[in-house]
Formats: sequence, C-alpha cells, structure tokens
Amino acid sequence: MRSLRALPSGGDDPAELLRREPLALTRAELISLTSDRKLRTAVERGEVVRILPNTYVAAEHQHSFQARADAALTWAGPGAALAGRSALYAWSLVDEPGPTITITVPQADHRECADWLRTLRVAYVVDPLPAAGLTCARVAVAIAQAFGDLSRDEQSDVVFGAVARRLTNVRQLRQALVDVPRIRFRRRLTSRIEAAERGAESWLEEHSLRKVFAGKAFDQFIRQHEVFFEGDLFRLDMFDPFTRTAVELDGARWHRTDEQRVRDIRRDAILAAMGIQTIRLASRDLTERADWCRGVVHRAVAARAAAHAERGERQRPTTGKRAPRQTDSQPPTPR
Repeated sequence: MRSLRALPSGGDDPAELLRREPLALTRAELISLTSDRKLRTAVERGEVVRILPNTYVAAEHQHSFQARADAALTWAGPGAALAGRSALYAWSLVDEPGPTITITVPQADHRECADWLRTLRVAYVVDPLPAAGLTCARVAVAIAQAFGDLSRDEQSDVVFGAVARRLTNVRQLRQALVDVPRIRFRRRLTSRIEAAERGAESWLEEHSLRKVFAGKAFDQFIRQHEVFFEGDLFRLDMFDPFTRTAVELDGARWHRTDEQRVRDIRRDAILAAMGIQTIRLASRDLTERADWCRGVVHRAVAARAAAHAERGERQRPTTGKRAPRQTDSQPPTPR
C-alpha cells in the first residue's frame, strides 16, 4: 500500500503529470485527471508505460527505484510494504537499492511478479512506516529480511547505523529475530545486535569490543560516553573516567580526508582543555596489531593513574607537623 498523498494537478496531459515526479498512478486515477483517450494516446506514443497491471509511470522514470517502488505498492494494494534491501534503501541505510524491488504482501496473496519485482508472502507483523514517501517495513524487520543478501560491510553498517540514528533499537532488533522465521546468517546478526547492545557503533568498534579490548583489564572503560563542554557534545568511543583517558577507534571512512583530520585535531584540543587525553588507534592497527593497541592503551592508562596518585600525595595534608611558614625566600608549594 502506498502512502496517502494528493493526486497531481495542473494539467490534462498524462505524460506531463507523470513526468513531474517518479510516481505511479492507476488507470482510474489518470482517467479522472485527464481522459481515457488521452491516456491511450500517451501510451501509444511511448510517453507513458504500463509498468504493472493497472499501474502507469512516465516512460523516462520507468527504471528508477522511486517509480518502480511506488508502482509496486500501488499495484499490490492494502497490506503491502517495501521490504528487505528496498526498505533499507528508502531508510537511507544502504547506498544502492539493488536490481529488484522487494515488497511484502499478505500470506494469502499469490500474484505473479514482474522480473524486477519480488514479493514476500508473510504471516508476521511488518508494522509499516513511511520513508522517502513510500510505505516501508519497520527498520528492524527490514534488516532481518535483507541481512543474508547484504555484504559483510553492509551487514554491520545497517545494524550499527540504524541504532546510531535511532531508527531502531536493540529491543526491536531482538524482536525481529523472533518474528522473521528464516534469516540467513542469523548467528551473525545476533552477534551484531549483541555488540550494539554493548555500545559498538561500527564494525571496527564491534571488532575492538570483542577481540581487542575484551577482558577485565579494560572493564573500567565506558563505551560511547558523551561529554559536554562549552556548548559542544562529544561522544567518546571508550572513556576511562578515573584517569580521564579517551580511546578513539578511527575507521578509514571517517578519518581520511584533510577536513576530517582537522576536525579530529580540534576535537582533541578541546578534550585536552577538559583534562582528557585522547589516544587514536587506526583501523589497520586494530585489525593487524591488536596486542600493540592493547599495550599502548594499558601503558597510557597506567601512566596517567600513576600521575594522578602522585598529585594526590602532593596535595595530601601533612599530619602531626605544622607546615613551615612561607617567606619571600621560599618557593610556593606546588599545586
């Protein structure tokens, strides 16, 4: 079922009406806006295409994702929704929609499909929501439907990206594991959900959480901790509040351009003004030199803890003895 919308107006040429936007209209809708004769003429001229039974689009839009998705929902009628990768594309969670439009239809619906259209007959609740002007399966369900057809990078990106953007949450993802009966790579999806629950927001963070900084030696770190300073909010991948040490896990995608590096330098400077030391670890080191990364963080934290303890000793008041009075010849006590 397509989202409710006003029909286009301002003309009686079917081709012109359909060219304005990559949308689909039924025969009845087009005749009500123009006439049966004008519709037949536009089809004969090749300006309008009958893309699915009783469903028309402008010829120039017939291969676009938006027009085909709208046509599929218009043709399928009530109860239909974009599903799988198609829904994830509408939610802007994958970069490419793929060659096939996927929709869900009620389980009793056994219609034939076009070669670019795939129908999933489902008995579970899809709970559709609008995205990009289209009726789509909710994000958690779409992830479960599409997971087996995604690349490994996409599998991580859609889970962590959807949670980070608050398009879904761990509870809804776990419910989708229950609702969707056949999920390819179910264990892998479960692993991604568990990592998101522990605070990971990318594949690199998941890898670091599970294989680099796992264990009691790093239990003091808070994952995805937010700090606020002079109107700016910063999210730290890992943060030790006792030593005020932040560890940033720098994936190549977000830290490779000059602009991104300048942003990182400014961020680190602001955090330093707050007394927070930042340790940045590159994705290559995290994946190829895990022991080295662990050692760097461990030594940095130990050094800051020792410095913290030394400052505490210096500031501890002396008991049993009166502190000497300072004179002009005596240097001030260090603070």
